[in-house]
Amino acid sequence: MATIIDHTIKTRLLLRPVRSPLGSVLLAGINKEGTGVGIATNRTRNRGIYSLNYILNGNGLYRDANGIACAVPAESAVIFFPHIAHACGTVPGQFWDEFWFEFEGPVFDLMRRGGLLNPKRPVQPALGRDYWFRRMFAIIPPVHLRHKTPADSIVAHFVAVLTDMLSAHRSPAEPVKQTDWLDQACRLLTEDEKMAASSLGAVARRLGCSYGQFRKRFRIEMGFSPGQFRMDARIDRSAALLHQGQHSIKEIAQQLGFCDEFYFSRCFKRRFGQAPKLFRRSVRGH
Repeated sequence: MATIIDHTIKTRLLLRPVRSPLGSVLLAGINKEGTGVGIATNRTRNRGIYSLNYILNGNGLYRDANGIACAVPAESAVIFFPHIAHACGTVPGQFWDEFWFEFEGPVFDLMRRGGLLNPKRPVQPALGRDYWFRRMFAIIPPVHLRHKTPADSIVAHFVAVLTDMLSAHRSPAEPVKQTDWLDQACRLLTEDEKMAASSLGAVARRLGCSYGQFRKRFRIEMGFSPGQFRMDARIDRSAALLHQGQHSIKEIAQQLGFCDEFYFSRCFKRRFGQAPKLFRRSVRGH
């Protein structure tokens, strides 16, 4: 039998498990130009944990011990269930990119009993790869904040994203209308990628309060200022653009309203611990 060489470019985003009474997010990462598991080798994998694989680019096939067999197109969410043998990957000669999480615990078992995690529907559409990349990427705090972020918060954030991804096949560009003050504030802060710092006052006015009141309430509820939230959202957006590989670092800096690519690079490194160039190389291989 010919040896199959794995050329996958693997980027580990979570190096150690995040455990809480709710459940645990065990590992997370991005695989570039991978082949998945089992289709090319005609073997199945059987593990005792859940996994989410979101297919960013490429397509393949899925089959499992329950007799389910289906296609896996790009922009699909694939759930692997504990103790259900499965194979999921590309056909020989083809590759895909995937964002993945491994997880376990009571909250996920409850989601399974409630039918949101359903072994009869292991592959579901989740259109809007850029949107979902940004939301999944934001689950894991940047390195310098990771030890300060409660495990419950990280797990709850993952549960929220997973729930949104699986609960409805709506367009992510038109999420469910939110009436909560904080949700509205976050939406206003992120709807304009080039929003100037002076525009924060306009957001406050649309929320019916002064900037001082807005900033104080936002900081109490979020733990940091609206300006920091807006900056983090822009940097998270830049990570998605770097993964897509369609724009230069200078173009991304301009698109997101940074004064120049050098300031953008400093802001990116401060949030993710590495320069944009190195990040792009780690997720794209060039």
